[in-house]
Amino acid sequence: MDKRKRRGWRGFLIRGDRLHPLWRAAIYLLLLLGAEVFGGLLLGLLYAIGLLLLGGPQRIGEALLGDGVPRTVFLGLGWWRLAVALGLALILGRFLDKEPLETMGLDRRRAGRDGLLGALFGLGTMGAIGGLFVALRWASPTRGSAGWVGLLLDVVALLPAAAAEEIAFRGYLQRAFGEWRGPVVGVLVSSLIFALFHALNPHVNPIGLLNILLAGVVFAVSVERTGTLWLATGYHFLWNLTQGTILGMPVSGMAWQGLLDLSPRGPAVWTGGPFGPEGGLTATLVLLLSLIPLWLLTRRPATVAVACRNQRAAVEAAFGPLPAVHHRLDVGPRLFQDLALAPTRGRMGEVVLLLRRADGQVLLHTKSFYPPGTYRLPSGGIRPNETVMDAARREAAEETGLSARELHPLGLVTYTLRDGRRRCFFHSWLVVADVEGEPNANDGDERIAGFRWVGPDELLQVPEALRTLPTEWGGWGRFRALAHEAAARWLSITQDARRRRQEEVDGDRVRADRRAEAGAAAGPSVRRGGDPTGGDGVRRA
Repeated sequence: MDKRKRRGWRGFLIRGDRLHPLWRAAIYLLLLLGAEVFGGLLLGLLYAIGLLLLGGPQRIGEALLGDGVPRTVFLGLGWWRLAVALGLALILGRFLDKEPLETMGLDRRRAGRDGLLGALFGLGTMGAIGGLFVALRWASPTRGSAGWVGLLLDVVALLPAAAAEEIAFRGYLQRAFGEWRGPVVGVLVSSLIFALFHALNPHVNPIGLLNILLAGVVFAVSVERTGTLWLATGYHFLWNLTQGTILGMPVSGMAWQGLLDLSPRGPAVWTGGPFGPEGGLTATLVLLLSLIPLWLLTRRPATVAVACRNQRAAVEAAFGPLPAVHHRLDVGPRLFQDLALAPTRGRMGEVVLLLRRADGQVLLHTKSFYPPGTYRLPSGGIRPNETVMDAARREAAEETGLSARELHPLGLVTYTLRDGRRRCFFHSWLVVADVEGEPNANDGDERIAGFRWVGPDELLQVPEALRTLPTEWGGWGRFRALAHEAAARWLSITQDARRRRQEEVDGDRVRADRRAEAGAAAGPSVRRGGDPTGGDGVRRA
């Protein structure tokens, strides 16, 4: 088997230093399905044993003939699913994905704001569907059979069930498929799998599957727009709670006892029939219309973590898999506040520049307010919707006046920064570029006070110098040292690999020249496919 074929098979299984995202997604789904079946059987068995002890075989028969899943079983299933979905996402994320937790969309600082907005969307959209049924006289609201205790039980059961599905489909699978082919593929493929997971629900119909797919797209778009799972979870939870517990309509094919009883009697193609509103075209229209206010109300910057995820998908699609390293670091309140507020200031991560001359030296700079003698690599923020390479090219021109050529990413450094109990995520892209000429400080706001060119050996000393800065600069120095450490290491690896490739090319060229010389010296009579007559028609001995 030749090298190209081996690389092809390896590329099918491995991407960089990690298992291919498609295989990671498949492993997660298989484990999730296995745990779902095991949990359902276990809870059903425990429920049956409880009924047998309390009321004998007759109670078991009544439960089996009853309509829908008993509330106690549904309650247990909700929490079991949440534990499995989150546990698997954390374990696989740590050991297979090698991704920090923040890229899954669990930024606690946004939980209240995004979760409340999602709850309003869920209540509003399903309330609009119920209101249309009543206005069109397809339903007449009456008092339902559920009480307030039932409402509380459903809240406790439906919230973890919604959170579990959002963690599984939007938190893990959308991230994996987005890493493979970008955010659009992440949204569509995770939503398709979300719909297929409901394909065996009671009374399912084609419109129902289409609407569940559409609901998955709506939830996934909210994750892309906000960078968290909280809006999608709130939307999902209140959509189900309003549909079943409040309005008393079936939820994805399962009959539900609610505070009210709408029991739609209109055309099934619009009301969904026994599958519930999700099986009708009314829900299709409402879900599509809900995308407009959802888009408008999530115009604020998403989290830096989701920007990092999408940037990585785009960069690796263009340049191939890259090294990445994650650090957890304690910093002071000033630096923490500056990086935590980065998205509100138009900084979706940063680029750290290794501007390299033909002699292999790279550029360092210092600023007027730094401690004396402190030099580091130039860096700058990535603007919303700006590519990593465009940001590097722009920052090189703004900070040094140099025109960057042959830009290539070295790798990605991500951080979980801590200040007491507060946490925030940030990331640095290391980009190497060739430059010519001498730098000039073009941006007066940056207060750049000087430049230095250093070789690879001196670059290795920069992290140690940053770590020994005075106490008031200690957190900043430790933070900056991590990117410089990675830059020196990865630049050395890249240069070694380039040198080996060049040696291979030179060696192939020398061997080809020798073969050509040997063929010329042997004459035409020994050349493969040559004329044995020597071209004059006379056969040689």
